[in-house]
Amino acid sequence: MSLIVEDGSLPTGANSYISVSDTRVFAAARGLSLPAVGPSGDAAIEVLLITAMDYVEAEIRENGQGRKLSKAQGTQYPRTGVVIDSFAIDEDEIPTCLPQAQARLACYAYANGGALTVQSDGRVVIGERIEGAVDLKYADHGDNSPQPQFPEADRLLAPLLAGGASVGFGVSVRV
Repeated sequence: MSLIVEDGSLPTGANSYISVSDTRVFAAARGLSLPAVGPSGDAAIEVLLITAMDYVEAEIRENGQGRKLSKAQGTQYPRTGVVIDSFAIDEDEIPTCLPQAQARLACYAYANGGALTVQSDGRVVIGERIEGAVDLKYADHGDNSPQPQFPEADRLLAPLLAGGASVGFGVSVRV
């Protein structure tokens, strides 16, 4: 597999917003781990980036500002009608926070065995009692399908979403 980075020019087959080398730079600057440098490590990072891209694309498709330039384009960006910090984003621009969010998610996936999945049943402990036996109380959230939580990526993606805040991309477990 080979990554084709969307740079705003709508390349055919685009499947990432960031390259392997730029992902390594992003991770190194933040002390995050990725597979070792080399062909097998680069191939593993490509898989992680595709996994991260799936999440990013789903969130933007569902909650993103503006609209795609063409129904034929393979990715959600570039888009028209996007405003960040009161400035309109050019139609051929990929906002910096987008590849950063993808890289952050790829690093998270690597740290979690390659997956971006929920690691618990989503219940929040609201009470605990130990008196010869453990007695846990959980919040009643009425939903047994918890959402994954990726707060660092959420913060990066928030400006790209309608209303400037993430709606369902792991910001909170439904309570």
